[in-house]
Amino acid sequence: MELLHILIILVIIVCIFALAGTIFVTKRLDDNYERQKSFSSLSYIYFIGLPAIILAAVLIWFFI
Repeated sequence: MELLHILIILVIIVCIFALAGTIFVTKRLDDNYERQKSFSSLSYIYFIGLPAIILAAVLIWFFI
């Protein structure tokens, strides 16, 4: 059970770094790309995906 806790903490850390990296990349300007549209699309992905990942992690935690 201790290994499971370590893996979940590792996944959380990786997700935080991925979110920070994504936000950093979206701050760059590109003439052919709308930053606001990109950021809103990525926000939807994170706001839908993150709860799904958390729910899956909690379910795995309780059933394993």
